[in-house]
Amino acid sequence: MAEDTSKGISSIRVQGEKLLVIDDVLGWGKVRKLAGDHKVKALGMLSGFLFKPKAEEISIVYEEKRYQAFWHIVGNSYFEYKRKVRYHVPVQTVVEDVTFMDKMCVVNTNDRTFEIEGVEHCKENYQQEVMVDAQTDQPGDFSKYLKAPMRVIQSTDELMEDGTSIVNLETKASFLVRKVLNDLVKPIKADQILDEKIAIEELSLYFYPVYTFEYYWQPKDKRVLVEFDGVTTEIRKGRKLTDKLRDSFTTDELFEFAKEVANFVPGGGLAMMAGRKAIQIAKKK
Repeated sequence: MAEDTSKGISSIRVQGEKLLVIDDVLGWGKVRKLAGDHKVKALGMLSGFLFKPKAEEISIVYEEKRYQAFWHIVGNSYFEYKRKVRYHVPVQTVVEDVTFMDKMCVVNTNDRTFEIEGVEHCKENYQQEVMVDAQTDQPGDFSKYLKAPMRVIQSTDELMEDGTSIVNLETKASFLVRKVLNDLVKPIKADQILDEKIAIEELSLYFYPVYTFEYYWQPKDKRVLVEFDGVTTEIRKGRKLTDKLRDSFTTDELFEFAKEVANFVPGGGLAMMAGRKAIQIAKKK
């Protein structure tokens, strides 16, 4: 069946590009008190000890605050089209032919059906949502953070003014946009495409605060790291920050993917259109 692609993609939008920081509900005052109260439990994370440690035997020998980050991308696509089809209508065994719309249709004796032609008017909607750890490149359920108070920032300089570090960001926006768009582009069997749209409705990088404390149990010469989530106040096994961003970056730099986008959408025509749209968006920034 031939496919009419004369109209092509009527619009490819990339919007909702934001850097956001989620509010810290702890701060150093509260979190240091929590860390002090958590001494014995922290060492309880180490198994195999016959004697329970005493609080006075445990000291905090290291502390840090850092911002971790995750990407949240939401995209959708819409397809409206028409296509000619032939329906096979079943009939009883006694029927030899059927007059339909002033046309006589002969019954097929093998499957006891007759054929009629029609034009289907179809609409399809799809949505894709991804949340990915910006450092480890692993998907995760970060929805709990989306419910917390937050604010938009223009640069990570705003996060680092007090000396707070930011984890090294390994996962780039272009990679995730590529994945979402690939999932949103669907094969369509159509004779006439009435409308076809693809949109990235949100492309956001969220930062959230995490505090890490290192406890030292001197009598046993044992150490343990514990994290305190500055948003959810969750306590978990911790790690030190080993990689830091060497330079600050801006919103424009984070979402610069125009040169890459033209090669990752299936189908030559659509790929070219996606590329032109992305370049236009980049030039407007």
